[in-house]
This record gives sequence, C-alpha cells and structure tokens, in this order.
Amino acid sequence: MNDFKLEYNINDEYKQLYNDLVKFITILVVLNLIMYISNPSQNVLLGSNYIKLMTSIVLGITTYWLVISKIIVFD
Repeated sequence: MNDFKLEYNINDEYKQLYNDLVKFITILVVLNLIMYISNPSQNVLLGSNYIKLMTSIVLGITTYWLVISKIIVFD
C-alpha cells in the first residue's frame, strides 16, 4: 500500500510555524465548507470576507511566530 505524504526539509526553527499555518487554514476551510453546506443561501463558499478573515488570522500567526515569540520567551 502506497502512503501519500508531502515531505519538505524545513529549518527546525520554522516547523511549528508551518504546522500552525496548515492547521489553522485547514480548520478555517473546513469550517467554511460546513457552514456553506448547512445553509448555502446565507453562506458563501470562500467569499471575500472569509478570505480577509483567513488572511488576518494567518498574518497574526506568522507575526506571533516570527516576532512575538522571539521577544517574549518563557523558560
């Protein structure tokens, strides 16, 4: 049986960033899909407002991992 995997060589410092980005984007797309399927007359599949929301969340996560986590360190 062939297992399908996408593997990338990423610097260890950025692995958690990429994991969080993939996790949150997956959650947001699935959430939007479920909302659309439950009531297509009121919800749009990946509409402009939803894309703006996803972009803001992705920028927030990226800012946290690249800036805030370097400034504030909990030991």
